[in-house]
Amino acid sequence: MIIMQEMQRNRESGFFYNLRQFGNSILKYRYVIAVLFFILGISFNLHGSSISNWNNYGISETRNHSRGVTINDLDGDAEEIDVQKNLTDWFSFPSRSDGTIAGVPRMIRSDEWLVQTPLYLAQANSGNQLINPNYAVSGQNMIVAYNSPVWHISVLGKPFNWGFLFLGASKGLSWYWCFKLLAMLLLAYEFSMILTRKNKLLSSIGALWITFTPAIQWWFMQHLGDVVFYSLLLMVSIYHYFNQDKKWVKMLMAFFLSSAMIGFVLVTYPAFQIPFAYLVGVFFLIEFVGAIKAKKIQIFDSILMVITLIVSLSIIGVSLWDSKEALSLTLNTVYPGSRISVGGEGEMAQLVEFLQNILLPFRIPKHDNQVELSTSFQFVPFFILTIPFIFKKYKIVENSFGLFLVCFTSLLALYTFVEIPEVISKITLFSFVTSSRAWQAASVMGVFASLWFIGFVWREMSNRVLYLIVGMLPAFLLYSYLIINEYLDIHYISRTTSLIIFIAFSFSYILSVFRKKFFVLPLFVLILLSGMTVNPVVSGLDVIEDKAISLEISKIKNKDSNAIWMTENGYYYQLPQMLGAKSIDGVRFYPDIELMSILDPDSKMEKQWNRYSHMRYLLVGNETTMENSSPDVLNISLSVNDLEKLNVKYIISNRDLSELFGYDRFKQFYGPDLDGNRIFEVINYQ
Repeated sequence: MIIMQEMQRNRESGFFYNLRQFGNSILKYRYVIAVLFFILGISFNLHGSSISNWNNYGISETRNHSRGVTINDLDGDAEEIDVQKNLTDWFSFPSRSDGTIAGVPRMIRSDEWLVQTPLYLAQANSGNQLINPNYAVSGQNMIVAYNSPVWHISVLGKPFNWGFLFLGASKGLSWYWCFKLLAMLLLAYEFSMILTRKNKLLSSIGALWITFTPAIQWWFMQHLGDVVFYSLLLMVSIYHYFNQDKKWVKMLMAFFLSSAMIGFVLVTYPAFQIPFAYLVGVFFLIEFVGAIKAKKIQIFDSILMVITLIVSLSIIGVSLWDSKEALSLTLNTVYPGSRISVGGEGEMAQLVEFLQNILLPFRIPKHDNQVELSTSFQFVPFFILTIPFIFKKYKIVENSFGLFLVCFTSLLALYTFVEIPEVISKITLFSFVTSSRAWQAASVMGVFASLWFIGFVWREMSNRVLYLIVGMLPAFLLYSYLIINEYLDIHYISRTTSLIIFIAFSFSYILSVFRKKFFVLPLFVLILLSGMTVNPVVSGLDVIEDKAISLEISKIKNKDSNAIWMTENGYYYQLPQMLGAKSIDGVRFYPDIELMSILDPDSKMEKQWNRYSHMRYLLVGNETTMENSSPDVLNISLSVNDLEKLNVKYIISNRDLSELFGYDRFKQFYGPDLDGNRIFEVINYQ
């Protein structure tokens, strides 16, 4: 019996040894592996966009005159989770007709597939100009428009946009997603190594934990994804700059710092930028003061830091100067305009809503949307009460950044629920930070803090049972009370399901304190279900480029490149610009004053059009009017008599304009296709 037990231990030891060796090999060659995956991803035009939803948005007929089909997250009953159906639809080899290989396109991510990705494709198909002239009449500044790819010096701060400059639309989109995802994984690993003091096992799971934090993935192509990426790049570059002696490494880190500073500022979304600016600022101060005390700052460093700062601020200054008119118009809009936040808008349910992260990719909630509800799985509530006991024994200075992470995460959470005086809000710049954005920023920083604390426990704590009870018991009781009293939407997630998820989450935390090896598995399952399943894996852009109407628009555009287009009575108001055609509609981040001076010469409807807006037209026989069906939608009932003023030559519509307004005004030469879409030429066009 003793011999058999010894043999069993040896087998287990050999298994873990081989697993450790395999993991070490991956970590050793991680940059080479990342480059290979990057090349492979671009070769197959892989991306994570939900742009396939255009199939369900009135553009489905392919060049072969069949319908493109997209299975998205609305294809089912929101009341139930059909596990078998979800798994059946989750993978497709070969890819579906819309290019989807894994996952499902997300309808709720309209800011991505209906706005940002079309803006990027519009740039790639029109020369990536700073002012895209295809957003008629005046064009649109594309730095302001979701930091779109532009041939401008500011592109040094947007490496994931470089593919659009050289590789075209399809491979440019693939470059964006593959670069951003792989680079964030590498940066998250390096940052975790800093937090955990080079614990490879914890840093490996940390790379996945940070990158696939649900809030980051639901916002991946928008502001939070960008801000977290640049924050990681800033902190990793700062750390390695002050902890390296080789000058060439310092110069490389200085380049990364400059790129990250440019990119961070030009995100221009203060609600997320302000919290993370505090985080990066404190990290820099800690590293800088430490370097001064250790006498690491030499003349070379002083000169290089000054040069880095001057170059970065100069590029930022040039970018803002070149965009000053667009920024001025944006700041003076009715929506989003300016607002002052003082916090205190949070609700008690938010304390337990993190449990929903595991279901958000699979079922649509009724009381809010997945993007707003997304947060993270993090352990700060479980260990925050242990901090006063732990640091009676251990040095505070050595763990200053970790302690700041815990405190700042807690303050952000507190700001969500407790209103602060307006004067303090303005002084701290938190007047730009809404409660909901503070909560999501706290959810990401909570992951950082959790990694630091677990690393600290593994290194230095001995009496873990006491600290586990002191820290976890109050949180466990609070969460149990909230769950039992149904603070979550009972129709979305039942008490039983909530308790199961919470117990699994708690078990993961207990294992993280006591059993290092086994802690990884339950946490990985949570990461897999809540974060890795958010965005689809898709190949190519045939869902746009191979459509019958797209091919027709491209053919006309190639023959008549200066013609002005318009879409009417449909949701395809971004389509002409995506294909490189000039159009008077689309998504505008600020109003086109020249266009509005034509449509509204006396500015009687300024309140309606002076906003960020999805511009949608409907031709009418009477005078032009405007209304807002929602704050970001501008519905223009355009008088057919005003078409001549706008020089519109081609119109896309799902109505028979010839029959409605006369065959002497409109000549149909395409359609109706399977979606009912038609293209008309305005006959009296001069």
